[in-house]
Amino acid sequence: MEQQREYKKIVEPDKEKTADIFDLDQERQERREKSINNVINFREKQYEKDFSENPVSGDMLLNLKTHNSIVLNDAIDLIGKEKLSSEDSAAVIIATIMHDSGKLSSDLLSHHKKGVEYAKGLIEKMQKEKSKFEGIEITQELGQKILQAIERHMNHPFLVVKNGGERFPEPENKVDRVVYDADMLANIGFKNVGFRLASEEYLREDSQKAIENGTNALEETFANVMQGVVKLDSVVLTSPAQKIAKERIEDTKRIFNYLKENKVFESLLLEQNIVNEKIRKSGKKLNLDDKIIEEMIKKENIIKLNGEIRKAGMALGIDSKIIDKLMM
Repeated sequence: MEQQREYKKIVEPDKEKTADIFDLDQERQERREKSINNVINFREKQYEKDFSENPVSGDMLLNLKTHNSIVLNDAIDLIGKEKLSSEDSAAVIIATIMHDSGKLSSDLLSHHKKGVEYAKGLIEKMQKEKSKFEGIEITQELGQKILQAIERHMNHPFLVVKNGGERFPEPENKVDRVVYDADMLANIGFKNVGFRLASEEYLREDSQKAIENGTNALEETFANVMQGVVKLDSVVLTSPAQKIAKERIEDTKRIFNYLKENKVFESLLLEQNIVNEKIRKSGKKLNLDDKIIEEMIKKENIIKLNGEIRKAGMALGIDSKIIDKLMM
């Protein structure tokens, strides 16, 4: 019960927004929102259960929440641009919501398999209850498309390298390609900086790289993530996604260069050391557990980093809605 409260405390402050609705009439919009929220609620219950069995860091949960929201919005955008049928649109949205549902209960290289398992449970529940998604019945054929799209969303360059160069199952149809492209688009920007900062292993790697390059660990973390970001326009599969990817990559590069040229990483590290020490002292006075104090520090650092990314984007004249998609 305590872990359930902790999970809700982390993920509920700004409840996950339903994806933006594109060119829908009021009745259809309400039906879509209800259908989307039903699937999101199923996924969140699974996250809560997995978190209670294996708690992860709060910043990982928040990064996952942000990622899921952006992927869903991009998927709905691509559905319109690709002019998918109502059935395929339903399959894309469900698969998108569930694509990372296994991330809290499995490792990075196998989370798609756990996601397929969880999505099977959702589909069986919908079929048993005869519930529909936007009026669409989830048939066996449609259910299979959903499961295949989740299984085939994995070939991000970082994951392929981590998998020893071996590729995962490839997208084969329109549903697969839209889900895959939406996930790739959501990885353009600085989301993976947050995931990297949450890992002691990666922090050690970036600190060592900083010594070798005469830089600092924070800049090396951003630089490492940028190596994957700049490849993604050649990884996405649909024409609309390729256009979006090129534009987002350019904006991400501009922000990264701005942060370097204006010595923001160095300034942030100095400021973080001061702020982190204040949080530690305050936490000790309140007799807070060391783990809780470190979570508070990580959260404060992410907020500060996002603030600097936003300031850089605004200074460069990048649209605020695009900046939102690039932040951690």
